Amino acid sequence: MHKKKLIPTTLAITIAIAFGLTGCNSDNGTSVTIPAVPIVDISVLKFIDPMIGTAASGHTFPGAVVPSGMVQLSPDTFKGTGEGTETGQNPWHSASGYWDSSDYSDDGEIFDTNLNIYGFSHTHLSGTGATDLGDILVLPYSDDQNTETNSFNKENEHASAGYYSVVLNEDNIKAELTTTTRVGLHRYTYEKGAERKIKLDLSHTLAANNGESLQNRVELVDEYTIRGRRVSTGWFQGQDIFFYAKFSQPIAKAMIARDGGEPQDMITGTVYGSINNPNKEQITYLDFGKGDQPIEIRVALSPIDWDGAQKNLEAETPTYNFDSVKLSAEYAWAEELSNVKVKGGSDIEKTNFYTALYHAMIAPVEYQDVDGRYRDLLGGIHQSDDYKNFSIYSTWDTFRAVHPLLTIINPQRATDLANDLIRKSQETGLLPKWEGYGVETGTMIGYPSTAIIGDAVVKGLDVNAKDALEASKKSAYYRPYDFPQIPDHTLQAVMAAQLSYYESDQCVGVPNWNSVSYALEYSYYDWTIGEIAKVAGDEASYKEFNDRAYWSLNHWDKNVGFFVPVKLGTCENEVPSDEFDPYEADMYWYTEGNAWQWQWTFMQDLDKLTEIMGGTQGLNEKLNALFTADSDGGENHQDMTGFIGQYIHGNEPSHHVIYLYNRTAEPWKTQEYLDKVYKEFYTNQPDGIIGNEDVGQMSSWYIMSAMGFYQITPTDPTYTIGRPIFDEVVIPISGGSFKIISENNNSTNIYVKSATINGQPLDKFNTFKHEDFKAGGELRFVMTSNKEEAMKANL
Repeated sequence: MHKKKLIPTTLAITIAIAFGLTGCNSDNGTSVTIPAVPIVDISVLKFIDPMIGTAASGHTFPGAVVPSGMVQLSPDTFKGTGEGTETGQNPWHSASGYWDSSDYSDDGEIFDTNLNIYGFSHTHLSGTGATDLGDILVLPYSDDQNTETNSFNKENEHASAGYYSVVLNEDNIKAELTTTTRVGLHRYTYEKGAERKIKLDLSHTLAANNGESLQNRVELVDEYTIRGRRVSTGWFQGQDIFFYAKFSQPIAKAMIARDGGEPQDMITGTVYGSINNPNKEQITYLDFGKGDQPIEIRVALSPIDWDGAQKNLEAETPTYNFDSVKLSAEYAWAEELSNVKVKGGSDIEKTNFYTALYHAMIAPVEYQDVDGRYRDLLGGIHQSDDYKNFSIYSTWDTFRAVHPLLTIINPQRATDLANDLIRKSQETGLLPKWEGYGVETGTMIGYPSTAIIGDAVVKGLDVNAKDALEASKKSAYYRPYDFPQIPDHTLQAVMAAQLSYYESDQCVGVPNWNSVSYALEYSYYDWTIGEIAKVAGDEASYKEFNDRAYWSLNHWDKNVGFFVPVKLGTCENEVPSDEFDPYEADMYWYTEGNAWQWQWTFMQDLDKLTEIMGGTQGLNEKLNALFTADSDGGENHQDMTGFIGQYIHGNEPSHHVIYLYNRTAEPWKTQEYLDKVYKEFYTNQPDGIIGNEDVGQMSSWYIMSAMGFYQITPTDPTYTIGRPIFDEVVIPISGGSFKIISENNNSTNIYVKSATINGQPLDKFNTFKHEDFKAGGELRFVMTSNKEEAMKANL
């Protein structure tokens, strides 16, 4: 298995961090005063394994990043086109740039240890089902034969929070990476006496979504400095990024190859490429000559201009001190992750838990310069003085658990993100749906930002309800001019995917794409808008959107017991009952799933869902049918993974379903199926995430569930209990902490015998409220191995 790093003592690392943060290795050698640095429990770092999720379809990256960091500096081992796909590999696996194709035994032993590597780029996506980024690729080499790719052995690779290293086979170069928020740091140690060379590639892209560079500009500023700009297209169409790079050794010779031409000498001060004469491909080859010193590189990014990139570099990494920056990155992660403390459980369970928390804190990323400048989704430049601009919003995934989790463990961050979404609507006209690096993609369905904002509003966070309502209504009311075409990638047309209801008949009939899923999600999002309106005191809007929340019931066919497609402009079933196949999972009626999974998406009124399914007994029977259905009943979409019957844990629409057993006569099945998911779908191996990690959603589901509870319906501040993994969890709450205690808890005592919240019995269906999280509060479980003793729901 990959190597684990030994963690020094708390005192040692705290002292080291203090020195790193104050720049003790100042260029002039003068002494500096070391400010007091708070003691942070760094023992949590030994439970962070960034390799989890890098194999199978987890699509995470193992490289260096700090919490919410704009720069994610990571190796690229797989691209969506070209060499990687010629061997029959799925281009889908290029999503994060890194895909571990090694063969592993059940205990983690590696059989095929060599992986290809293109180099190290500065931007990546964590766990997505789509591909983009991979900006500004750097590849060290000695032999000119090794400028395209290199390789490495998994045994010579190491990844930890804030740090990554690997030894490249062909030239025996040790590569080390670490980051600040806006700067990526490289350190390349060559063999003694070897040529020290660097390739800087602006044309590199992770191209599964037809991505390519549109135009590049690069300038050799002086013998230590290069700056440039990259504009690319792909999933993020028109992405624009600037960089400023400093080298620790003087450049002896610089060559540039443009658009497939032969390399030519670079002239200092000359800008290569322009708006009027763009170069889609620019590759710079830098020769530092032979020498014994490593080559260190500081590469700062900016969404604004290369002057902004220079300011970012000067503010965050004013000197060459790789080790101190690495320690600062580790400190940042320790400070972020040690807030939530757990006791009990195995080391593997702690690794799964804290690595999940690590993955959940990578994005959204801080996307602005140190001077507060940022670019909105229409390209306008703004100045932020008292707030932060964020990017990487996978809202269809993350509204379900990422943002609800933050309202508990980091309410200030949850507040900032909700307000950021509202501000983006004010700047551009509509709420983001899937936004990345300043570009709206329009990916996935509905307007899920309303659920994120609504959850923050109803939980009493510092979010203006009237502003939230205005932003949400604008997205709900938006109409495309040419209904209903698949959207292109201009902002307004992308948002046309937010197809609304026909007011005339209150039926949704999208004839060519995901009609049932659209209907169900629209009605849920409209319900969240109604809840915002209630807080805002807008009775008319509340009535309007609460009414709209039930329109999707027109898709319920009581004869087949599923939500089904209806004919365009009517409420008549599109498919006769005797021909309807709930296993059919194409992209025509349902999004990344079939009728089995989508029948549970009427989350806004679980009493109504129970009613249409035949009451409490009917709901129980429907759940049992789901979990015992044929897992191979039809042709599945690639996102359909992690099957238990037709429950698929690898995709988000199923994530709340296990908890619905708490509304039946068999609530113990919630604990039973949760235990199965924990043990089978979350492991400490590279393939240890059963589906796309999806920017923290798979991880946040695990975090909340492992603590013992889950929120079925974001914007309803109600939680229901599950099967806690740990004996004790301590969550920071303003003024103190909240504890979750699990008595008699072990791997066999998986059932809840009793549970109380702050000393009181739980509400109906084993639930409690968000307001119950308070300083000095406690959620207490008593566990048992006997399902007959399991606590019943209050039916």
